Amino acid sequence: MEGDPMGVALPEDALAEILRRLPPRSLATSRCVCKAWRSIVDGRRLLLPELLPHSVRGIFLEYNEASYPGFLSHPSMEPDDILGKLNFHRLRPDPYQWTYTHIEGHCNGLLLYRDRLGLQVANPATQWRARLPPPPETEREGGFVEPHLAFDPTESLHYEILLVPQTPLAEERDQPEPSKEWPASTWVLCLFSSRTGQWEQRAFLREGEAAGMASDEVLHRTSDSCSTYWHGMLFVQCNGGFTVMRISLSNNKYRVIKIPTDIEESEYYKLHLGRSREGLCCATFRDRTNLRVWILDDSCGTMEWALKHHIDLDQSLSRVMWHCGEKEGPWSLQDAINVEHYGQQDLNDVNMDEDHSNNSFVKSEVEWDSDNDNIGDNESEVVENYLPYVCFLGFHPYKEVIFLNLLSLRRAVAYHLNTSIVQDLGNIWPNDYDAGHAGGIYKSFLYTPCLLADFPENKLEAHVAG
Repeated sequence: MEGDPMGVALPEDALAEILRRLPPRSLATSRCVCKAWRSIVDGRRLLLPELLPHSVRGIFLEYNEASYPGFLSHPSMEPDDILGKLNFHRLRPDPYQWTYTHIEGHCNGLLLYRDRLGLQVANPATQWRARLPPPPETEREGGFVEPHLAFDPTESLHYEILLVPQTPLAEERDQPEPSKEWPASTWVLCLFSSRTGQWEQRAFLREGEAAGMASDEVLHRTSDSCSTYWHGMLFVQCNGGFTVMRISLSNNKYRVIKIPTDIEESEYYKLHLGRSREGLCCATFRDRTNLRVWILDDSCGTMEWALKHHIDLDQSLSRVMWHCGEKEGPWSLQDAINVEHYGQQDLNDVNMDEDHSNNSFVKSEVEWDSDNDNIGDNESEVVENYLPYVCFLGFHPYKEVIFLNLLSLRRAVAYHLNTSIVQDLGNIWPNDYDAGHAGGIYKSFLYTPCLLADFPENKLEAHVAG
């Protein structure tokens, strides 16, 4: 094979057959040897689809005033009891003692969460779990520093966690020099690597302009930060959605990416960062149901947001909401404490009218094709304009599909951006959840499983949950 770094000339087909026989971890390592090997592994999908399925199997949901998350699970012949495997309440020594578990992030099958022992990383599909040493800082005067997970099993089975300030910290805003840039040209961040099992301070050099001056009011916005990992880069949303930081963990450089210029100030807090089949994207709602989606274009070396979709969801969502009524969708909601499945119901019952006749519209709306994740068809006329309140749950990372929360019905739906097809997934409100006016979902994480089991241990602790 031409250009073979090992000096052995093998036809591509022969080399592919050799690589195909490697165990998953060795195959993932071989992918990093050279571009030619990576091209073979990726082009022929040698990392088996059943180990790295390109599908969304559920959505982790964080509720206000709740001690544990919920999990809206994808239907299958044998539904995965993800929360039962994670066993978030396993550390509670006394059933009457208050404790909590909050999810901080998800990346390509790994889950980052925090409980009373600190930060943990887990693979829900294989029950592998590792506890991290305490980070040197998670909160500083004048601002919060949030952890973000970076992991790509096609590159390496090691993972990294980066602590990123949401806004300029007090000591940065109160500098004697009022023109102090933020972030600084050399931005020092705290990072944990599973390779070393330790936290370390790492300096990242800025490419391009700063977000602004540390004293600028526009940089002091705070809200829940989200991140996504794509092409070896960690993209982190800061300043209440006003800025996206592109951080490279391989060459220790970062770049400030400002949000699309036509987003109004009121939309900053509603901006959602994610990854779709076409790459890095962001979405926001103007008014109730006016959705806009941008794709990040870096083809010419510049970071520009291109408007990909501008859709009024009113008609589509009114249609599905009117017809779903009180029916339970095919996805089931799991409760972390009791490991109960709320809303699970026989689809034959769901798709039958009161006179036991099969309603084709409801069937196409409710059923989910678990073999290929197709979205159900929808061609019926709108009976009544419902005009729902909507919030974002996430992007499907491998399809042009978004997941939405219909607040007024407390339901999740999937919306196909290219065809405007909508499918009702079902209830996302636990039966015993009552937080009054504070009730609601404040974070969501789409779960894509990784069935690779041979993860490296960190030096503090690694174990398989029993």
